[in-house]
Amino acid sequence: MKRVLITGGAGFLGRAILLRAQEEGWLDEVTVFSRDEHKHQLLQRRWPKVRCILGDVRDYDRLEVAVAGHDLVIHAGALKYVPEAEWNAFEALGVNVEGSANVAKAATRTGVATVVGISTDKACRPVNVYGATKMLLERLFSEAARWGGPAFITCRYGNVVGSTGSVIPLFQEQLKAKGRVSLTDPNMTRFWLSPSEAVTLVLWTAENAEKYRGSVIIPRCAAMRMGDLATAIAGEAVELIGPRPGEKQHEELVQYEESGRVEQMGGYYRLSPLGEPESSQRWTYASHTPAHWVEVPEMREMIEEASKI
Repeated sequence: MKRVLITGGAGFLGRAILLRAQEEGWLDEVTVFSRDEHKHQLLQRRWPKVRCILGDVRDYDRLEVAVAGHDLVIHAGALKYVPEAEWNAFEALGVNVEGSANVAKAATRTGVATVVGISTDKACRPVNVYGATKMLLERLFSEAARWGGPAFITCRYGNVVGSTGSVIPLFQEQLKAKGRVSLTDPNMTRFWLSPSEAVTLVLWTAENAEKYRGSVIIPRCAAMRMGDLATAIAGEAVELIGPRPGEKQHEELVQYEESGRVEQMGGYYRLSPLGEPESSQRWTYASHTPAHWVEVPEMREMIEEASKI
């Protein structure tokens, strides 16, 4: 593995990548760039070989110095909580959009070979601030791929079990503090990946970035009803509270208008950049009509895996 820098790398996805790097023997090639010094301390106690750089993606000068000398940048740094982004749109714009533009410019100016952006199903037909900023990340990286420098590419996927901003850690905290969990709607559905599936997707995307530059790679995720998820965590100790600001009833990974630019490649879809030939067929890939429904025992296994990250 070549030298890798992960923005927001002290977060959940970053730690999952570090676990994979440890297993495969390329841990000493990884640099973590993030603004949370406490997480850096915890991370370095666990992985002393990992180089950590404190910084914010909004600080271009600091970012350019950090990025220099790396072959691959995985851009995972973002403000991820949907309700907080709704009430702090300026902050979300600064971190998720301006920060992503800074990553693109820094990688181009320092000669990085490959840049992978981490997007979300909420970028597909966005109805909240977080989703809108991630949609712009996809468009920024698709444009940057035409500059002739790094191979920019993005992967778009649903919730990773146990990740920052997902509902599972929230449910677990609620159960511990109150003895019950607060559920918005039991019929709401969401896409889910295990941590290992998310890491495999990110690394596959990086390996194929030059071939598919400017594209968005989308996994064929399984989905689960939120009522079943609450049961997997809390049994019958569930309280209905109604939807939160900015929430969708169901999520989409491929929406109707863009589906003409989507091709299937094994377990992944590729959304090609604007301007490439389109198919006349149109379709959607949504969390209420998935290829596979996650059952309660399967989710509990994924939660157990996530507890080790």
